[in-house]
Amino acid sequence: MRRIAWIIVLSLMLGPFQANAEPSSETEEIRNFLTELYRARSEFLIRDMPIDTFYFEKVPTSQQALFLEKKRKAYFQAWANKRGIIVHGTEGTLKIFRIRPTDSLVKVSLVHRMKVTYSYAQGSETPIAFGLGTRHVLTLKKENGKLRVLKEWYLDPLDIDSDDAWLHQPSFASEPETDNLKSDTMSKSPQKKRYNREKAVAYANKYAGSAWGAGNDNRYNPKYRDYTGIGGDCTNFVSQVIGDPAEGGGLPMTNAWRYSAGNGSRAWVSTDALKSFLLYSGYGKVIASGTFDQIMRNPSASDIRSKLQPGDLIAYMYNNDVDHFAVVVGKDEQGLPLINCHTTDRYHVPFDLGWENYTHFVLIHIAN
Repeated sequence: MRRIAWIIVLSLMLGPFQANAEPSSETEEIRNFLTELYRARSEFLIRDMPIDTFYFEKVPTSQQALFLEKKRKAYFQAWANKRGIIVHGTEGTLKIFRIRPTDSLVKVSLVHRMKVTYSYAQGSETPIAFGLGTRHVLTLKKENGKLRVLKEWYLDPLDIDSDDAWLHQPSFASEPETDNLKSDTMSKSPQKKRYNREKAVAYANKYAGSAWGAGNDNRYNPKYRDYTGIGGDCTNFVSQVIGDPAEGGGLPMTNAWRYSAGNGSRAWVSTDALKSFLLYSGYGKVIASGTFDQIMRNPSASDIRSKLQPGDLIAYMYNNDVDHFAVVVGKDEQGLPLINCHTTDRYHVPFDLGWENYTHFVLIHIAN
């Protein structure tokens, strides 16, 4: 999958986020700088305000970090405009795990949690919110008594070229693939046990990780291995949501799809393998598959939306390859799905945010 190598590289740089950095007089200035940096960047995402002063003007790595912030802003604002969304505000909080000053350089590891409050221009004026969680590694440098960002890496859910996003493309007139096209591939579920949607959604909300809004002190479930550093944790999380016997949806594990002895089977942790298992076991059934416009802006869209329920899944595909999985936790006032997921942690996020025009969304209904 196209993002795995990048996830692995970043995870190696990030390392395990465990212990908080100890406060000291030496780090107080650094903490204040970081707080102001991320406050300004959160506001910059939705408003015109300068952030250039946090970066070095003639240092390529610093300018690259600044460029990426401008790129994500362009994408986010264009996405919101196309969706008819008014963003009312952004609020961020930091959890700093490591501060290592060395001479004029400072290396930092942290998590940034951001709350985004929004409403629809043509709809209720009551705002709702979603949350993002991102892990960062930064190198800061002090020059002429002022700290600036020398370089930065993080897994950004908004790292999309706005020119490649669906929002700049014309609507497709073609119909999506629907469940009628997929019904001949289904078989009966191997074991009969009712899927508990309410518990599945509660699990997804509790263990949504570093995203704003998540429970469990923003931690993953310690019962399960975190696969973020070895290809991504999105599928492992979705399997937990639908299959955890104590807190999740409680679908019975099988020989092919299981978690035991500290590891998940291939179908438990691999995107394509999970999709195949769900469809051929009868645990899941495809409601529709296609681009955003094909499944959400066509004459059958209302029927598709009514079939998709909280506790169902969405697979994100490029060139017939499943790149990501997320769990549906609700719908907004227009009936569009809201999702939670891992790796780039999301909580109640509009399902298409951060995905390009050519992404195919596979809506999978989990059988009751």
